[in-house]
Amino acid sequence: MQVNIFNQVACCLSLSVRKNIIVLVEKTLVAEETELKNLNIILTNDNYLKELNRKFLKKDKPTNVISFRMEEVSEIYISYDRVSNTDELCYYIIHGLLHIVGYDHKTKAETKTMESKCLQYLKNATRDGERIQRG
Repeated sequence: MQVNIFNQVACCLSLSVRKNIIVLVEKTLVAEETELKNLNIILTNDNYLKELNRKFLKKDKPTNVISFRMEEVSEIYISYDRVSNTDELCYYIIHGLLHIVGYDHKTKAETKTMESKCLQYLKNATRDGERIQRG
């Protein structure tokens, strides 16, 4: 699987953070017994997420993460405006991955399941705790 990380905003992810993100993605997908061909992680801003949210989910407000599973390439869009550190970024990536593999949070039970899985995968991930450098 190919994992690509794109910055549409001014941020600088170190090589070690990028490597840790790839490990996080791989571990999460193995735990969920899911394979993806390609995954694009796009760091963008609230305005872009608001537009995606309006266009695809019919909600006229910004959000922290939106993901899409397509045949060849799955995508996770994360609002960098809502990210303050590497752990938070990893949490949003896991959250997006869980949506891609079929989880949702429309009910309290679903929300609890997703939250629990996000925290567990985050705890188990290899992270270096670096602060994300803003450009």
